[in-house]
Amino acid sequence: MAKKGLIILFIISIVFLIFGFYVNFFSRRIYFNNFTSDEQTEVFKKYKPKKISVCYGTKYNCKKINYKLKGSVNEKKLGTYTLTYIANYKDVSVTKRKKVKVVDTKKPNLNVEGIFTNVCPNGKNDYVKITADDLYDGDLTDKVKYKIKDNKIIYKVSDSSGNTTKKTFEVNIMDNEKPQLILNDENIIYLSVGSKFIEPGYVAIDNCDGNITEEVKVSGEVDTTKPGTYEITYTVKDEFANETSVKRTVKVFPKNSYKPGILSNKTIYLTFDDGPGAHTARLLDILKNYNVKATFFVTGYNNNYNDLLKRENDEGHTVALHSYTHNYGLIYQSIDAYMEDLLRIQDKVRQYTGVTSTIIRFPGGSSNTISRKYRTRIMTDLTKKVEEIGFRYFDWTILSGDAGNTTDPNKIIQNVTSAVKENETNVVLMHDIKSYTVDSVEKIIQYGLSNGYTFAPLTMESPVVHQHVNN
Repeated sequence: MAKKGLIILFIISIVFLIFGFYVNFFSRRIYFNNFTSDEQTEVFKKYKPKKISVCYGTKYNCKKINYKLKGSVNEKKLGTYTLTYIANYKDVSVTKRKKVKVVDTKKPNLNVEGIFTNVCPNGKNDYVKITADDLYDGDLTDKVKYKIKDNKIIYKVSDSSGNTTKKTFEVNIMDNEKPQLILNDENIIYLSVGSKFIEPGYVAIDNCDGNITEEVKVSGEVDTTKPGTYEITYTVKDEFANETSVKRTVKVFPKNSYKPGILSNKTIYLTFDDGPGAHTARLLDILKNYNVKATFFVTGYNNNYNDLLKRENDEGHTVALHSYTHNYGLIYQSIDAYMEDLLRIQDKVRQYTGVTSTIIRFPGGSSNTISRKYRTRIMTDLTKKVEEIGFRYFDWTILSGDAGNTTDPNKIIQNVTSAVKENETNVVLMHDIKSYTVDSVEKIIQYGLSNGYTFAPLTMESPVVHQHVNN
């Protein structure tokens, strides 16, 4: 029985072989020749499908027929695309599909330019420029990685397809550069007695370690209950023990100690011309905060701020006379024209303050030469005339520069603070109609008070300040 079964199985196998041979070589069908199911192409390279031929018939006798190709390949974008081949003949239809993969096999470019002298332990080197780019991914500079090993630094960058480029350089691992320690606000801070010192802060940046602000150590104390000069020291070290220290000075000063009739050998007279104006009220607030008294040489042509004349007087400042019109061509035509203008501003000040002021400042100062255009020797005559009838005129000894030389408050501060001197009459010319002038006043006051100066208003008993009369 077993032998009989083997014979039957053998016969069946022979039959299938014969049938398969017949089907393959003698049956009629559609044949795709040279067809491959999968292909690969490089990104950005023009893709051309491999040539194939399609026929109908047998393997020994096959007639060439046409076929249709559907689908496309985007050579500019990575991915897998499907192409479909369709052939039809005598009601026979055959479809073949091909997978085409667009790939990127090219390594990115890695450019390292510069000098490898000393490199930070973390690989940072400000003298080396590193850039990387890839044909497909574009700029890869921020993808560059590095590691340091055995006095070598290895830069590596990979694109999105995993293609990697490496470059290795021999280096000297060292950090001998001190950190930068930057103080917020000013290095010199002025505080009045009783105020509160609030640390303005600081920033520490290291060439290797980056932001190390948290490592800053602060020492020193400020006692705002006592006048004096205090120092605060800020110190920071990087990981290689490079150290930087900076100091901040805090000057604590008493409020202005001026008392009428009592002057020290360190007195500053702040004088303001041409107001009152849009910035006068803010100036008065600053002066009040420091108990500083000043002198206002006022004009009369702007009626929008008449109420400030009364405030100036009520708060202890000297309301002095400058000019009603401040019109050179009008007031310097004659002595009578000048006196008419002067008495007019005197009347206005009396109206709003109740005080008959006799302290004056000539427009342009007693030394001005513009008055020559209108009458020769008029300043010589006027300076004598006003004193004969009871007025006292004041010029200045310190120019703030706000009348045309600068609009920078810091420059005004420098101009004034660098010029004040002990044992001299320090009369400062400023203008309260200038916003940048008012911006500078607080720092000038702080400088003066912290250096032992007293601020006082001009009075009829103040030291006379006259300049050379040039007309």
